Formats: sequence, structure tokens, C-alpha cells
Amino acid sequence: MTDPVTGSKPDKPELHVGWLMPAFFHPLPVDAADPDELADRIVELAMRLLADRSTDEQHFFAQMMLRQTGQLIQAGAEYAGMCFVEHEGEPTMASVLVDRVPSLGESVEAAAEATEALLRRRYPDDEVRTVALPLDGTPAVTRTGGLEVTVPPELAPDGQEQLLPQGIVQAYVPLPGQGETLVFELNSPSPGAWEMYTDMFDAVLGTLDWATDEELAERRELERIAGIPAQRGPGDATGEKADETTGGQGPGAHAEAEPEPVEPELAEAVHQRSSLVLDAVGLRGPLREEAGELASVACPGCRAKGLTSGCTVRHHWEMSQLPPGTLQEMLAAARAQLIGHGWTEEAVAEGHAVFSCPGDTVSAQGYTCSLTSDAEQELLVVDVATVCRRGTATAVADDFG
Repeated sequence: MTDPVTGSKPDKPELHVGWLMPAFFHPLPVDAADPDELADRIVELAMRLLADRSTDEQHFFAQMMLRQTGQLIQAGAEYAGMCFVEHEGEPTMASVLVDRVPSLGESVEAAAEATEALLRRRYPDDEVRTVALPLDGTPAVTRTGGLEVTVPPELAPDGQEQLLPQGIVQAYVPLPGQGETLVFELNSPSPGAWEMYTDMFDAVLGTLDWATDEELAERRELERIAGIPAQRGPGDATGEKADETTGGQGPGAHAEAEPEPVEPELAEAVHQRSSLVLDAVGLRGPLREEAGELASVACPGCRAKGLTSGCTVRHHWEMSQLPPGTLQEMLAAARAQLIGHGWTEEAVAEGHAVFSCPGDTVSAQGYTCSLTSDAEQELLVVDVATVCRRGTATAVADDFG
């Protein structure tokens, strides 16, 4: 619709969109701000993924990923990630790409119908169907088929260009009120693990969530009227436990996600790092039992966008009856020992420190640790968590005319 006064189209509401990726997926830095940052992050990824390989292999992989990621950035990719996992004793790999295209209809229903018809014409041999996602029954059009990828001579075992068959699944999800469709794509050259990866892909689509700024403002106002305290997250300078209370519901608002079960491998990995922090600071006071929790929760950044499903696994604990001098000693001990174990100090302020820990096969994105001392309450608050694993398209509001 065109504004009769200005002759321009009215602004669309900003839509914050997110989805959860498996913890073992390694995201490519398609959000890099400049070429230097892109190169640094690709080199770090190559060194982490090929830690047991030679520097020549790491360098070759980094060059290949740098070229591919640069192409994805130019194409405007929202997210790109890859994984290398063992399935039934065999190494496998897969990649996931998320992009956005103009919708083929004004409503999500019309866009889905037109998309399904187009895909059936273009890919008559592939399986095309429309499914309903958990989020508001939103229609998603899926296409399952295959493709052949050209392997350049420098990557082929015999030095000759080859065609590598791959399985592919695409899902087209029209976004309400945006005139845009998110396209999710899974590729894998591992036929033995195809069922595992397609099940994973379906699970990723099931985590899709979104909210507008207007819905966020309405939700916060309803919470204020109802007297519900705002949620707090890891690193908040308070002794209060993070509040996962369900917010009020208004038109278009989504319910807070139910607590999700924590995968045993993630729980063990987080507990191990939490124990390292406890060893570093020492048991100098009683642990508050009511504050010792391990849960899958939304990180503060995602909650600020209205995305409430658990994107991190967090262990929260508190130690009390600590005099101010003891609190200072504990923070100093934490800095010394955690840095000595390869952790990086990301932020430091009076009575507060934040560290990051490299990723592994359990949490590819890594881990974070926040320590906050409260001298008045004689309290140390600790949050150890996996890094947010949500892929996002935070500002899907472009005008495609």
C-alpha cells in the first residue's frame, strides 16, 4: 500500500527472527564487519576444527572457507554453518544455509501456495509439500531432492574435477507482514546419515520464533501491570536468580517457552567448566542450594528481541557469607586460574568479570562465564553457560517493492 501523502510505502514493523541450531554446528562468520575480521575468524575456525592436522592443511581449509564465506556475504546470507560428526562409525558432514527472498504473495498462505506451485514446476522429480510449523501454524513449503556439486581439482583426491552428489532439503517460510520469505537449506554428501540430518533439519524448523518491537513493548507493559519482574540473565549484577516467569499474552504475543530438557552431553560439559570455576575461587562460604540450577534458557540478547526458547545451557550458582576482602581475592584467583587454563577475559569491571572458553565437539560456539560479587549481600554470583546457538535475522524489514 502506498501512502497518498508521501507517495512512499509505510514502514513495516521490525521483525526479530530466530531459530536454534544444534550445539555441534560451527557457524561461518557471515556477519563479519570487515575483511580483516572475516580472515581472523576463519583462521580461528580452521585451527579449531583441524587442531590435530598440519598447518598446511589448516591453511588450505581456511583459504577455501574464506572464499566460500565471502561469496555468502556478497549474496546476503543470514546464516551459514557446518558440522562434522561421526554416525555409526563413519565420518559425516552437513551444511545449513539461511537466506531470504521476496515472498510470492501478500499473505503467508498465498505466498506458501504460490511457492509450492513454483517448486513443483521447477523440480518435478523432487518431493514438494507444505507443512505447518509449531509457531502459529505458519505454513512452510519443503522441497527434498538432490544436486551435484563440482569439486575443483585442488580438492579432488586424484587431482581431477569431479561431481559430488548431495542430498538437499529446502524449507520456504513466509514471514508475516514482511513481504519476505526465509529459505532454510540443508546439504549433505553423507547418504548414510541422511535420515539423521533431515530429522535435525525438521527440529531446527520447529524452533523458529519471532516478535515485533510492538509486541515486545506490549509484553513488557503487561508484565509491568501484572507486577511480573523483568527477566534477568547471566552477568546481571544481582544476587537474584534469573526469572523465567511467563509473561502476559496480548494480540500477536507468543507465550514464554516451556523449560526444555538439557542434553546429557551439554549438561556434563557445562558442569565440568563450572567445577573448574569453583576450584579456582575455592569453597569459602556456603553454596545457596535454592540458586544451584542447570537449565536451558534464552540469553539476554535473545530475550531483548522477544525470542524466548532456550538458546544456552546455563549453570547458575551462588556462594554466600563472603566478606568484601574475600570476594576480591576470589575474583583475582578466578582471573589467574581461568586464564591459565586457556580462558579469555572478555570484560572486567568493579566486582565483575566475564570470560570465554573455546568451543569443542559438544558446544562448537564455546562457553562463557560471568562472576559478580555483591559486597553488600556478601554474595558471589556465578553463571557458566554455552554460547548462544541461535541463528538470527534480526531486522527483516527491507522494502522489496
